[in-house]
Amino acid sequence: MTEVKEIWVDVDSGLKRHVHRTLFLLEDFERVGLVHAAKADDGRWRLTVPEALHERLRSRWSADEAADWHGRLVDNALALLKPGDPWSALPAGAGYWWRHLVWHMQYCDPAQAARLVTFPGWQIAKIQRLGAQGLLADLALVDSPESRATASVIHEVMNGEEHGSRLDPGKQAELLQALGHMPLPRAHADHHGEPERPTVAGQFVVQPQSAVRAVLQLPRLTFDFALAPDATWLVAVGNDRLVHVYDLETQALRRTIRGPSDMLRHCAVAPDGTFIMTRAVGEKAQAWDAVSGEEMLPFKVGAVGESVYGPDGMWVAYNTSTGSFVYPLTNERRGTKPTTKGMSQLALAADGATLAACGRGGQILLWDPRSGRLLAELPRQPHEIHRLGLAPDGSWIAIGDLYRLRVLELPGLRERFTLEQTRTRFATTEDWLAVPDARRVQIRSTRTGELLNTLEAHTDDVRDCRMSPDRKHLMTKDRGDTLIVWDAAAIVP
Repeated sequence: MTEVKEIWVDVDSGLKRHVHRTLFLLEDFERVGLVHAAKADDGRWRLTVPEALHERLRSRWSADEAADWHGRLVDNALALLKPGDPWSALPAGAGYWWRHLVWHMQYCDPAQAARLVTFPGWQIAKIQRLGAQGLLADLALVDSPESRATASVIHEVMNGEEHGSRLDPGKQAELLQALGHMPLPRAHADHHGEPERPTVAGQFVVQPQSAVRAVLQLPRLTFDFALAPDATWLVAVGNDRLVHVYDLETQALRRTIRGPSDMLRHCAVAPDGTFIMTRAVGEKAQAWDAVSGEEMLPFKVGAVGESVYGPDGMWVAYNTSTGSFVYPLTNERRGTKPTTKGMSQLALAADGATLAACGRGGQILLWDPRSGRLLAELPRQPHEIHRLGLAPDGSWIAIGDLYRLRVLELPGLRERFTLEQTRTRFATTEDWLAVPDARRVQIRSTRTGELLNTLEAHTDDVRDCRMSPDRKHLMTKDRGDTLIVWDAAAIVP
């Protein structure tokens, strides 16, 4: 089938009937036992050729001819990668290569195959896509002490359970934790870890120790998430009506709370960690006990659009019903009403002295959240704003819009630098910005924009970066709803 696909990749419409004839021929082969066809978990059909037939076909080629053929196919797989990407960045749709890359590589470059199956990045990606059986198939091709030890761990954890591609998140986390690494390629790893971005696609380069604290597989279509003040658990909400509470130490689901609506759009954790606030589409905010999961009444705040944290238990929310900044526990208004409705993209300086918010039409306002005094109104922005960020002391503002990210000094608005980034949902600290860049996260200086580090941990495009309330942890979430919690102090030593 591989040969057929390679030869017929540019087939024209006049020859497509021959493809159908080939498929009919394969059906005949199955009837006489030359191949076995089975439907996989993803609904696609897989062909297995008996080993005896494999040997018969292989006997027609010399060892050099076979190695050359396998090498050409590995080169074809390499062409699917962007320059500098590791093998774990193969496109999700490249199903054949996820299943058979190691097999081809074993024939043309056994040393590279042996290295590939021992890297956590590849092991993790295989388990995420193809389950335990997918990784076991790779390990069986490479006979080494490392591969045998890894296979033994997998069998022990699975303990007779189904090894297929649809592992639940808890079992997946348990398996990967038992293998000695997080459930995603780490941005930094020891000599057993995921290679950093090499200069040539598919090559391996080793990075220093991991900054990853935890990896969580959130539900599909997660809209919002929040880390507890003590950084031991995380809450996530989305399109499934459930409030999901995760334990960061075990990377397992602690509990679920059934919300009032099919679509939950916002969540936050109280500064003291005692309750969770959620807001559904068209509903007022609700509070849930963080331990029992029971709803707490009364909860006075109305429809909360967003909320942000400051020092000493400071918590500011935007009430979309009244158009006011309020204290969520009491709905007490903080200062005067904004001059425009529909405020969003709230950002609060770490010292609690400056609150930034974006209004409709690209208007950015700066407030003193304690007194409610309007500090400044920035010029209207020409493009849709996706994220605002403030320096801890309010001395600069970062503005991420549809096309770029700019850092401007306050109050004079002198531009420090501009990054050409699209739809940027970045995170800010005093010294660096975390900026999504495809499957990577760029760490850039807040003073110059210089690239300080690159976090290569996700296997899908990163869509959101956020800092924890205490600014000690960075959270990054990708398109596949995998969330990674990083130790901020280890990102830029």
